[in-house]
Amino acid sequence: RIESVVNSTGTIKPVRSVMIGAFVSGPIQEIYVDFNSVVKENDLLARIDPRLLQAVVDRDEANLAAQKAELDRINALLLQAIRNEERAKKLQEVREDYVSGVEMDQYRFARESLEAQLALAQAAILQAEASLKNSQANLGYTEIRSPVDGIVIERKVDVGQTVAASFQTPEMFVVAPDMEKEM
Repeated sequence: RIESVVNSTGTIKPVRSVMIGAFVSGPIQEIYVDFNSVVKENDLLARIDPRLLQAVVDRDEANLAAQKAELDRINALLLQAIRNEERAKKLQEVREDYVSGVEMDQYRFARESLEAQLALAQAAILQAEASLKNSQANLGYTEIRSPVDGIVIERKVDVGQTVAASFQTPEMFVVAPDMEKEM
């Protein structure tokens, strides 16, 4: 009978480890994994308190609604200006001195001004939509998810702890993929 024994010294580490951090700041509201937890890609590891970022989303939704209402208001004023100008043109066709040149200019420039305001309102809507998308993305970042399948080998945060992501990404977890295959 032959026995083979291998002795070694040193630290055993996974071949590959993935550090998981946070993009947004705030207090840790919940942690769903601990050391040695097996996780799959996209599993929820932790949640940062979303209340402040939800308030930003709500504000941006209200701003978008206000911009859309402003667009409707300008559309109504533009329609009125177009009709006023058309009536003035018809009156002028009947008899030229019914509407003076100054009045015709006023109708024309009122319409052109509202057309410019319409373009501005449409741009403001695009800007409000972009702001809303940004705030919704930030709200989504309150959910810390695993980017890979693996085992949690390090947890660096606790519930109630505040993560500050303003200068650098805070490291929250380390997940080792394929740890059962390679060390």
